[in-house]
Amino acid sequence: MNIVGIIAEYNPFHNGHLYHLKQCKKLAEAEACVVVMSGNFTQRGEPAVFDKWTRSRLAVQCGADLVLELPFAYAVNSAEAFARGGVGLLDRLGCVTHIGFGAEHGSLPEMERLAGFLAEETAEFRECFKEFLAEGYSYARARERSVEACLGPDFANLSKTPNNILALEYLKQLKNQKSNIKPIMVNRKGTGYFDARPAGNIASASAIRHTLTAEERKNCVPPQVEEAFACRREVKGYFELIRSLVLRSSSEELSQILSVGEGLENRMKSQVRICRSLEEFVEGIATKRYPKTRIRRILCQMLMGLSSFEDCFYARVLAAGEKGKQVIRQIKKQGQIPVFTNINKEASLPEILKYDILAGDIYNILTGMELYRHCDYVTRPYMEKA
Repeated sequence: MNIVGIIAEYNPFHNGHLYHLKQCKKLAEAEACVVVMSGNFTQRGEPAVFDKWTRSRLAVQCGADLVLELPFAYAVNSAEAFARGGVGLLDRLGCVTHIGFGAEHGSLPEMERLAGFLAEETAEFRECFKEFLAEGYSYARARERSVEACLGPDFANLSKTPNNILALEYLKQLKNQKSNIKPIMVNRKGTGYFDARPAGNIASASAIRHTLTAEERKNCVPPQVEEAFACRREVKGYFELIRSLVLRSSSEELSQILSVGEGLENRMKSQVRICRSLEEFVEGIATKRYPKTRIRRILCQMLMGLSSFEDCFYARVLAAGEKGKQVIRQIKKQGQIPVFTNINKEASLPEILKYDILAGDIYNILTGMELYRHCDYVTRPYMEKA
């Protein structure tokens, strides 16, 4: 049977995600949908609006069949690493036939051509990229300028917007990993699919989290999600925790964090006593080469002590519906990676899974949740009853 995979954050799940999920199932003629979802912290380097157990349950209640956790080491990382982790996990399940993703503009053939060019990394591209990095451009901007120099402005425009950037990375990883999974691209509805204000019952995840009133939000999210907002726990003390870690760490220790480079550790030490908020701190560290999103990821990686890791894949089940339970059985027969539904029963666990567990503990502290009762060793996946 056809099974479509989606890599997502669902922070939170909203009507745009619902549209995307339905379209992916339809275009793939899929009988089931497997979602690989980031855990308690997102690719932007921020605590998620709800914990991973709540977000995965909501995803299943809204139409996903199986939700697996994207390991923290991939989830809170660059777009390239995020895609490498997600595609690598889906490919090794052994049963996923399609991968569905969204894009603001462009056609799939255009995107595949550009992804192939980026995966090939010609000598001309590498030279251009090196020059733009030397001029102080960020990784994303240097790549965009290099594409423009090699292929022209039309292709450069395809590599500008957030969802297009991720789509290109997914396509690159399919090629790099020699995967047989077929890509499906769903173009965003309206102005980039997620506008800042409700438009046709679609709004951005950021707007839903921060700017919409409860009444406006009801028009943008499924009822189950709005119910979750009613008992949402606010994150408190995040900056204080970050600041205390920077203060007690030496510059050398900070330089070992995964995404730190070019003296950022010194900027962190110099700004920690001056800044009065997380936003001020991020702004004070950020440079043209290291934009604010990357700084937030670095701070989150520091919180978990992530310095380096080797690729490692496993299917950590967060939630499943009836079809999802069937897919789990299929993965156990056909897949190349272990399936974890209860980590207490495993004789040994992958080394990078410790970051997922720690991220859960830190998230529970920040949201005032009881540490033992809500930790990864005690919490069980949501299994929908027939």
